[in-house]
Amino acid sequence: MNPVTYQSLGQHCLSAFRHFVPASLAAFYRIDANLQACDFQLRGMQPPMHAAYLNGYRDLDPLSPEACAASGLPVMSLEQGLRRQPAASGQLYQGFLRRYAVIDVVEVIAHIDERPVMGISLLRHADQGPFSAHELQGLLPLHGLMQMAAQGLPDAQDRLLQLTPRERQIALLLRDGASNKELARELGIGLPTVKTHLLNLFRKQAVSNRTELVAALFI
Repeated sequence: MNPVTYQSLGQHCLSAFRHFVPASLAAFYRIDANLQACDFQLRGMQPPMHAAYLNGYRDLDPLSPEACAASGLPVMSLEQGLRRQPAASGQLYQGFLRRYAVIDVVEVIAHIDERPVMGISLLRHADQGPFSAHELQGLLPLHGLMQMAAQGLPDAQDRLLQLTPRERQIALLLRDGASNKELARELGIGLPTVKTHLLNLFRKQAVSNRTELVAALFI
């Protein structure tokens, strides 16, 4: 049997969730150590909407990984999220959704050892109507299956997930043998910043050099 990866798990989750609870748009993503969504897989969502979200509305999202983690809810509706944030922020975010004809959203978050590691967003246009209480309840068993699948992911993937997006970039480049100068050029940062990132990575993984770091993350 082929090992489960986040990529393949995301594809299966997107198909299964939309089959049992229809949605106009959907997104699967990983959650990094800073509770930021990353590595998105999109279904039906056009790049301009996703770019607008990342560049202007991510911090206003009432269903962000941080907001969902604070709520303690495995399945969280837009209505529940809006109740937990200032009205002004909620109005701005709803304006963003209306611009793309989205009337409702629900978020499902999976955890490993009580740490949120991945989530799925389901979004609806007016023709499908808002999510019903029955549909939200029906997402709970799917959440349980997603949670079980997350437990079977390779350890290396889990270790990478604990890094920030920039640290993951550096780790992957190190795995390919990049020097400090190549890291600086590829990432558009200075050598002192590269060294700071490396020191942070060494500390997080309890290693003392690049070879040990690559071994800890990928072997």
